[in-house]
Amino acid sequence: MKKPLLRGYLHQETFFVSLGACSLLIAKSSNSTSLISSVVYSCGLLLMLGISALYHRPHWEPVPRARMKRLDHSAIFLLIAGTFTPVCLLALPSRDGHQLLRVIWIAALTGILQSVFWVRAPKWFTALFYVGVGWLAFPYLPEMKDSLGFRNLSLIAGGGVIYTGGAIFYAMKKPKLFPAVFGYHELFHLFTVIAAGMHFIVIYQLIR
Repeated sequence: MKKPLLRGYLHQETFFVSLGACSLLIAKSSNSTSLISSVVYSCGLLLMLGISALYHRPHWEPVPRARMKRLDHSAIFLLIAGTFTPVCLLALPSRDGHQLLRVIWIAALTGILQSVFWVRAPKWFTALFYVGVGWLAFPYLPEMKDSLGFRNLSLIAGGGVIYTGGAIFYAMKKPKLFPAVFGYHELFHLFTVIAAGMHFIVIYQLIR
């Protein structure tokens, strides 16, 4: 079955934009915690976008395609954990932040194992796993408000809602829209780009 014309295009272009944005973020880091946070976050974001573009743009034969699918799905978990690394280390009290960070990274690594060893998992299961890991931080949102403020907290939560919406489209394989050019999967990618942008705004302000 022929791919939609724009399959992987959004992540490809966003990857190159993010190279510059993440370079600025890392250069902005003025202490070791900020530097570690920005590097981990940048690696997660760039790996997700780069692997997604590499997986979705070309045509792959069945065996290498299965390998790329494993990498693609694994990189999403790296993005989730990478995004929460600066949030946990810089926007939460150290005890709670470290506790949440451990939980999220353990959940993300579990998701990576699932992606590697159960590559044919149903889309709904994969989407539910992504969303579940992402919303592990929900109970900590009130604590984040003190350091983030209402605007940034809204961006964090709003980005989570948009990621969730994209995951729902992915799981349902709907709406079809324009199958030859821009389908449900492209809409999923669009939502990930928007949500990632919202989270980048917050993280850029956290890094000092």
